[in-house]
Amino acid sequence: MTGSPAPEPPRPGAPAVEPTTSYSGMAVQQGTLPRAAIVGAGILGLVAAAAWFGFSQDATPPIDRYLRQGPAAAAVALKRDLQTEFPSGSQVSPLIRRLESLGMGCTLASESRAQWDCSLTVRSEGRRSLQLRATIGTFGDKVVAIDTAAIERAQ
Repeated sequence: MTGSPAPEPPRPGAPAVEPTTSYSGMAVQQGTLPRAAIVGAGILGLVAAAAWFGFSQDATPPIDRYLRQGPAAAAVALKRDLQTEFPSGSQVSPLIRRLESLGMGCTLASESRAQWDCSLTVRSEGRRSLQLRATIGTFGDKVVAIDTAAIERAQ
């Protein structure tokens, strides 16, 4: 019969050798893997909680800051902020970019009028719409005047 030879009997006076078990992976202390699994699950839980509660809010558009104030107050607040940020004599290009970043569409009225018209229309409660307008008077590429208005309409 072929097979492995029978183990040799221990020699007299030789220390007794206990049979060993071979491991197919790294030798780790007993209980390490369950503790690692618990720590990993805890970290995963913290990341999930941070994602759920910390980043679940939608970013509000910058124009909302004005629209929440109502039509009349929105126009006054927008004019005040624009005149503070872009006083008379400042470049018109950054002002137009600022209005476009709020969601307004801006067009040059005509070359002869030297004026930019910017507007944004949004739906408010029910079937009403709110139009927020900004008119920029220019001389060359400099701001001369800023005027704003808000119009609420039923549809």
